[in-house]
Amino acid sequence: MGTFKPISNTNLYVEVINSIITAIATGELKSGEKIIEQTIATEMNISRAPIREAIRELAAQGIVEYIPKKGATVATLNKKSIEETYSLRALLEGMAVSLAIDNFTPEDIKNMIALSKTMTESLKKQDVENFINCDVAFHSLICQRSNHTKLQKLIENFVLQTKLYMRMSKYNMLINSSLSIEYGVHDKLIELIKEKDKEKAEKEMKDHIMNSGEVLINYLLKSEEI
Repeated sequence: MGTFKPISNTNLYVEVINSIITAIATGELKSGEKIIEQTIATEMNISRAPIREAIRELAAQGIVEYIPKKGATVATLNKKSIEETYSLRALLEGMAVSLAIDNFTPEDIKNMIALSKTMTESLKKQDVENFINCDVAFHSLICQRSNHTKLQKLIENFVLQTKLYMRMSKYNMLINSSLSIEYGVHDKLIELIKEKDKEKAEKEMKDHIMNSGEVLINYLLKSEEI
């Protein structure tokens, strides 16, 4: 496997999580395929302890299925599960932006504009990873400004799933040269935040997330992966 490379990061299990997610997104690991701990340990030049920690976290978020004494396999994607994930995200993050809208500082607005600009530049360069990282940072900032600890924790439960799904759908969009459909999505939300229009900002966030879910489902249906 080419995805699992030697690393030096002290937070090893995070690197393992990212490597497994990338392997699933690119098709190197297929739905239902067993995850061989020893193979990953050898290729990444690490012990099996951080791999087990990574698998526990991935299992908690539904990305892998773990059965004691039998090991872990890549969870099988299905339309219902994806729809549930994105509909919950839409509700939670819609609520988050509504709560956050009065808490944004001028510096926050500048950061969001910068992230949106970097995302656009990443699209032009077809840099999927940078696009995803900026998108996650954008949404994380909004969640933080909600000042609602329990809401933030609920949203964080979907972060790894979201990264996986984004990688899968964005890789597909790259192949089909249709990444441009994402242009301007966050710019519109930023304008609504600046106007402090809670109702419209909440709706925009919900629509954005639900549309992202539809893109993923359509891709998986066409590729017969669900």
